[in-house]
Amino acid sequence: MTLTSDWGDQSFFAGMVKGRLYSMIEGVQVVDIAHHIEPYNVLEASFVVRHGCMGFPAGTVHIIDVASNPKNENAFVAIKVRGQFILCNNNGLPTMAFGDEVEAAVSLPMQENRIYNFAAYSLLAPAAAHLAAGGDMAQLGPPLTQLVQRMPPRWIRQGDQIHIPILSVDRYGNAYLGMSYHEFEQERQGRPYALQVRDLRITQMQASYHQHPSHTQMQRAGNARELCLTVSATGLLELAVSNSSFAQLVGMRLGEMVLLELK
Repeated sequence: MTLTSDWGDQSFFAGMVKGRLYSMIEGVQVVDIAHHIEPYNVLEASFVVRHGCMGFPAGTVHIIDVASNPKNENAFVAIKVRGQFILCNNNGLPTMAFGDEVEAAVSLPMQENRIYNFAAYSLLAPAAAHLAAGGDMAQLGPPLTQLVQRMPPRWIRQGDQIHIPILSVDRYGNAYLGMSYHEFEQERQGRPYALQVRDLRITQMQASYHQHPSHTQMQRAGNARELCLTVSATGLLELAVSNSSFAQLVGMRLGEMVLLELK
């Protein structure tokens, strides 16, 4: 079982939920995926869930508590993706993370006159215990045929120019782009290219952060720093600066676009 949230590590929330899970499920193992997601940031959460949770064995239960809001009767859901179970708010996160990969979904009913200000504890943990015991997901609530639709930013091609969004920035300041290496190679078809990042240009891919070919150096105000375009473990294109923070040095934000020009 895993936990992903925007709680941070200076609150008692993770302890409350873990305590309940350990009390309800004999022999359970709870893995923390991330608790430093920016508060209410569904885009960042969807990226973390898609790339941080899907490597677990089939049948694993994942509790996601980011931007949770008990606003209507279908506010919380259980979904099945690649044989695994996701318990979360129906706030667009499931479709943003998995699109049409969602195999099934049910609504998690909320009882009248109950307070759900901490749904991960009061609602999602009991549902997780049911699934961990081998219970049928269909027994948790009525089926949902339509989840809240929310798509992540996506690259857009206009002739020989491709606008690519930044989907995530990790704690090292490395930026993950919304284009996979496979898509990159498919679109450029062996042609030379230049990636424009603000006033910086990159013309070649690097195999690692620590390669320093001169043509990938970032020149600014007479100072050279090694700007790296590489491929992350997610399979997505990644921008980094060796031993420094690309996001901090360049000032890029989530959702901002970089420009790929094909020659």
